[in-house]
Amino acid sequence: MLWYLYSISASLLFTGMVLCTRYLGNKGFSAKQILLFLLGFAFLELLIINTGTLSNIWQSEQFPWFLVIITIAGIFAVIGNWADFTAVIKAPNPGFVGAIKTSNVLLITFAAVLIFGSSFSFIKLLGVLLIIAGLIALIVEKKNTSVQQAKKSFLKRWEVLAVIGALSFTVMVLEVKKASQMGFSSSQINLFLFAFNFLAFVLLCRKEIKNYFRDKLKLKVFLPIVFLAATFSVMANIFNVKGIAMAPNPGYHESIKNTQFLLTTLLSVPLLGAGLTKKKLLGVVMVLGGVIILVI
Repeated sequence: MLWYLYSISASLLFTGMVLCTRYLGNKGFSAKQILLFLLGFAFLELLIINTGTLSNIWQSEQFPWFLVIITIAGIFAVIGNWADFTAVIKAPNPGFVGAIKTSNVLLITFAAVLIFGSSFSFIKLLGVLLIIAGLIALIVEKKNTSVQQAKKSFLKRWEVLAVIGALSFTVMVLEVKKASQMGFSSSQINLFLFAFNFLAFVLLCRKEIKNYFRDKLKLKVFLPIVFLAATFSVMANIFNVKGIAMAPNPGYHESIKNTQFLLTTLLSVPLLGAGLTKKKLLGVVMVLGGVIILVI
């Protein structure tokens, strides 16, 4: 299977996951609660998938170094997931978060050139400029707010959270690329990543876990959707790691995968009643144009 088919598949599956997440956010569920259950279901699914290969993982000579890499990737994945899911719930349209997150393509592409000797053409700088222009259209707002008020709410803004998520996922992708070069499979890498994330969110949600199970009516709505989101996530992440491993530059894979933000942006309007102005749509299209230039 060609690397970009994995990228396209990951993009479509991530779209499904994001829409499920926003739907649950609209129903009043928090990002931490959604992530706790999503990661738990996903971890169990990956454990089943990897049942026959667990002994091979432990016996590998590379396992100690693999654990170090996965721990670094896991820490940044926890930060990225929390920031990203919170931004998806807060943003006027969840697709905007994906558009901002796609800016990590720039960092990944250039970092991959320096770290892995991946390919890059300076003609692609046009793509970089388009992405930057599109991000400005998405982020900049014409609102009269005081400087003091802006400072207080800075870290709570969905745009800031989306940027934090993008930077965190940049580090995670580069670490995943290292892990894949050590001979570990996509499902094995994801098993350890999800295990790390699940344990982290169990600790973060330890005081609220009991409350999550009290409302039986809400659970009937919540559990099927979050299980569906987890299944989308497992499949998407398996294809994602395969794409990262096989692409000539992991930034090219991220470019294609991140086009899910356009589909998410458009589908969120009729399905979730999300907002979409002409300026924001222009920003999304410009980012997509820059991404395409980076890939071709």
